[in-house]
Amino acid sequence: MKNIFYIFLIILSYQVNAQWITVKGENLHNFLPFNQFTVNPYTNNIWLVNAFNATVLKPDGSFTTFGEPELGTLWQSDELNFGFTPDHLFYTKELTGLYLFDNYENQMLYADNDFQKIYSDVDTLFLTRFNGSLLKYVHGVGSEDTGLSALSCTSKNGFKYVSIGSYALIENGAYNVLYGDPYYLGDPSDVMEFDNESDTVHLGFAKGISKCYDGTCYDTITPHNTTNMPSPNILEIEFDADNNLWAAFGDTNDEHIALGKLEGSEWSEVYTTSNSPINFEQFYGFEFDTLGNIWVASGMDLHTIETSSSPGWLSNQEQVLESPTLNVYPNPASDVVHVQLPQSVSGAKLSIRDMSGKVVQERILHSNEITPININKLESGIYILQIISDVYQWQERLVKR
Repeated sequence: MKNIFYIFLIILSYQVNAQWITVKGENLHNFLPFNQFTVNPYTNNIWLVNAFNATVLKPDGSFTTFGEPELGTLWQSDELNFGFTPDHLFYTKELTGLYLFDNYENQMLYADNDFQKIYSDVDTLFLTRFNGSLLKYVHGVGSEDTGLSALSCTSKNGFKYVSIGSYALIENGAYNVLYGDPYYLGDPSDVMEFDNESDTVHLGFAKGISKCYDGTCYDTITPHNTTNMPSPNILEIEFDADNNLWAAFGDTNDEHIALGKLEGSEWSEVYTTSNSPINFEQFYGFEFDTLGNIWVASGMDLHTIETSSSPGWLSNQEQVLESPTLNVYPNPASDVVHVQLPQSVSGAKLSIRDMSGKVVQERILHSNEITPININKLESGIYILQIISDVYQWQERLVKR
């Protein structure tokens, strides 16, 4: 077990709507949290999880990483996930079962070799399985096989929604399938989230968001009734402390491309690779703590927007970097795109990747001279242009016509 107080940070400033602070994962957990990224709403502890490790980052900036000595034998095929109630901490391992993890000591509660995800409604856990069945568990009471199937689940104040290929409200132990409701958009993305102030659930689709209450949908959020929406494809929904809706957006291949905040009918804050440090090629989710701070996991790093509610330990940085302006033009481009480094940067490495992550072009840039990059042999589409110097890093979406 590793328990270290985290003090080394790099702050990056992007000149659009916010100053982003990046916590470098190589100095923290040093792994990709591809299994789970979440915030415990009762403690504000941040959890980053993959198949072999779990790191908890506490509000004071200290962190602890757990592995096999604390969690038991872990296999590459394991699904390791954590869940929370007001008084307890739990985790599941797909291959062995459900564990209590209070005081960071494990105790098996339920043996099973098929667990997938943990969902909670105050002191009640709902656990989905890869075989599709849904288990209910209350600590001190025991488990109950609901007799239901669910790919994913969300529950609040007794309103329980599941995805079974389409969304459904569970009523009296049976499915009230929402498909066919006039506000049901079709092609669900298995994203379900209640807002903070009501029992209205927001359901994600490839065409937008449906708002539903007690099994009846009553409104939608789409590119047709909002402005500046990056994409209709909704891959994650969260609500900040002021109950503003935020969403992570995907392209037609369900690859993450943007993060945005809805105010009224306008997406007033939209962040992409061009105006934030977020690596959307390795986007593992975003969360809000109870103070309203946003936390984004991409690659090994954590990103947050600096506010008056930001934790004090974020100010313990060793250096503050004002990210200088990089010129990339034209964009979109058909044949040649020009790149010019800032005056303060003497050299950098440029790479262009397609949406699968494959590097299709690389070269070295020197000083601040204008460098033409020939892209006429690339197929039309969207690419990620990344430039890394000794000090700075930039990423932009490059559109090849």
